[in-house]
Amino acid sequence: MQTRFGLVPCELFIDRELRSFPTIVLQQPFPERLLPFAPHVGPDGFLCYVAQGAVVFDIYKPVSQTIAALRRAATVLDQIMAKERVDDLEEEFFAFWPGVYAFTDIERPESGEVAVLSLGKGQGLVFTDDVARAKSKFALRANSVDTLLGFSAKITTKTPPRPLMGAWPPKTVGELLDWQSKLDPQCRRKILARIVKAYRAGKHGVVVVIDAPTMQYGFLVNDLQTYKRTSKADQRTPIFGAPIELMQVVRMDDQYLVGRNIPAQTTLAGKRIALIGCGTIGGFLGDLLVKAGAGTGGGELQLIDNQDLSPGNIGRHRLGINRLEINKAIGLVAELKITMPSANVRALPHDAFSVNLAGVDLVIDATGEQGFGSWLAGLQASGSLSNGGLQTPLLHVWIEGAGEAVRTLLKQHRSEGCYRCLCDYEAEQRFLSVVGGVRPILAGGGCEGQYVAYSASVSVQAAALGLDTALAWVGGTAWPSLSTRVLSRAHDPSTGDVTILTRPGCPACSS
Repeated sequence: MQTRFGLVPCELFIDRELRSFPTIVLQQPFPERLLPFAPHVGPDGFLCYVAQGAVVFDIYKPVSQTIAALRRAATVLDQIMAKERVDDLEEEFFAFWPGVYAFTDIERPESGEVAVLSLGKGQGLVFTDDVARAKSKFALRANSVDTLLGFSAKITTKTPPRPLMGAWPPKTVGELLDWQSKLDPQCRRKILARIVKAYRAGKHGVVVVIDAPTMQYGFLVNDLQTYKRTSKADQRTPIFGAPIELMQVVRMDDQYLVGRNIPAQTTLAGKRIALIGCGTIGGFLGDLLVKAGAGTGGGELQLIDNQDLSPGNIGRHRLGINRLEINKAIGLVAELKITMPSANVRALPHDAFSVNLAGVDLVIDATGEQGFGSWLAGLQASGSLSNGGLQTPLLHVWIEGAGEAVRTLLKQHRSEGCYRCLCDYEAEQRFLSVVGGVRPILAGGGCEGQYVAYSASVSVQAAALGLDTALAWVGGTAWPSLSTRVLSRAHDPSTGDVTILTRPGCPACSS
């Protein structure tokens, strides 16, 4: 391959079926510019030049696709040797770090000792800084979760791992420390100190988990006490020949679980949120809020609803028959605890008018009841919704008509119109969701059984818009107070996403 630093010999392997890009392996001796390690190059010279799934091999143009792949590979190799591509090897590292799988549930950011849990024979190990939290996460996965006695530690480094070219993987403590001395000398010192501590305590093994940027990896040191000093005069610590066993670490901590899919956004972790209404919107929204971090990181999610789940609710509700005739808030907490057992989610099966909402960071109204929404708007305007002397933001989420549209209204500032303002504006044919407005179509028979019919997909889309608005709030992202998503193809949108101002004379928020 031709680079600006000269020719680099390599081997080329072409798929006989002509269904995939060719494999390229650099031949030894490797160029000095790639030593001791380089991004996108494996320890045996394997060159990663295209991300899996990012480009599709055109089976109808195998020759031109292969030629294009070689050109791409040469460009990538040239950039690597010029030290221009160094930031995205982390996702590739586990391909060069073979070993058994283990789980980590570690929230503490600094280095320190961690506990070891056994999930039973053949089920693996868990390393955690909170035994109760980790046990709750794995209780449904394992027959038993037992705490093991032993030495284990988490060590933090700011350096992403990269395999050592030509001499990989490390098989002994000495080889691993030599690798770390080239990668991060400070991390090497921490690892050595932990192993020495275990040796002097008479332990036969020690597990070390390395917390690096974007990933964790680990290893087990075996047979520590096999290597003894030859005499009392020998003051060396004979640990460097001890064998190690590599571990591929699977993260299970809350911060990783809720932040992996939205890495550039602020999650809801650490916030106190009150969700009022656990019906067709609130059930799905509660689920989404927890997936976005609500109830984790020291935060809390309160679910407020005094109604029980009836058979008529099941067709479009987050809950199912297993929660029939159970309070919706209590049932939803039980469901959320199954999927995210470490989340701090609390049920308040009370009339929402009687619940004290002071001190929360965000109040979400998912009841869809116009009278209650207006009452909440007045509560906020009066100062009764406050946290630390500041007005608590109020988010309303609802469905328009028989599912023609879904909307959210977020009131954070006094200059913005409240939910009652919007209701009065709509009575004047302003800020309508669709042209001509909507009117609920009641279904069912008898006044005791009437309801508005729409599918569960409408509820899910309302909940999704509610989550997007909540994430915009917590991330400080510019977001109009009134958001609308029109779902019906039979209606034309009337009002885009806008910020409405306080309506003069509003009985809820005008002084």
